[in-house]
Amino acid sequence: MSVAVDDVRELVFEPAEGTGRLKLFVVRVLNFLTNHAVAHVPSWRLRHAWYRLLGVRLAPGSGIHMGCYVWFYGPGQLRRDGLVIGANSRVNRGCTLDTRGGLRIGDNVSISPEAMILTAYHPPEDPEFRVATKPVVIDDYAFVGARATVLAGVTIGRGAVVAAGAVVTRDVPPLAIVGGVPAKQVGTRPAEAVGYVIDEPLRLFE
Repeated sequence: MSVAVDDVRELVFEPAEGTGRLKLFVVRVLNFLTNHAVAHVPSWRLRHAWYRLLGVRLAPGSGIHMGCYVWFYGPGQLRRDGLVIGANSRVNRGCTLDTRGGLRIGDNVSISPEAMILTAYHPPEDPEFRVATKPVVIDDYAFVGARATVLAGVTIGRGAVVAAGAVVTRDVPPLAIVGGVPAKQVGTRPAEAVGYVIDEPLRLFE
C-alpha cells in the first residue's frame, strides 16, 4: 500500500458545542473500553476485531500490540479519516496513536514501543486555545524508534528512520535518518535496504 504523502487537510478546529450528551457519553465509553479493556486483551483476533468494528482499517499481516492507546472522536470519525495501517506493519507495546486528525501508516512500517504519534494540538495564537488537527502520514518501510514523538502534520517518507527519543516537528524525506529534539537528519539509509517484508508471526500476549 503506497501512502499518498500529499493528503494534508487544512487546519480544522473541533467544535466544542453541538455534541449531544448521549453521543458524548457513548464516545467516552467506547474510548474507555478500547484503551483500558480491549487494549489489554491477550488476543490479536479479539483486539483487531474490535478495532475494525470501530472503523480502523487493518491490512493483512498488520498488528497492534497490547497496551496501545488509540485517541479518537468516535466510530464515525475513525471511518471517515481515522486510522489506516498497511500490510505487515507493526505498532508495538504502549504506543499512542492519535487518529483525530487522520493517521495513515504504510506497508512494512515498524513503530517501536511507547512511540507517540499526534495529529491534534493547541495553536498558541488561538485566543480560545481550541484543538486543531492535521493528518500524519508514515510511508512504507519507515521505522519509528522507541519513545519517539511525531507531531501533527508531519509526513515521514518511504524508508525513513526516526531515532529513539526523537521529536519530529517537520517532514522527513524518504530514506533519511533523523534524531534529536527537534529531529534533524543525521544520515541516509541505502535504497536497497527497503525491500524486506515484516513477516514475524503474531504471537500470543503481544
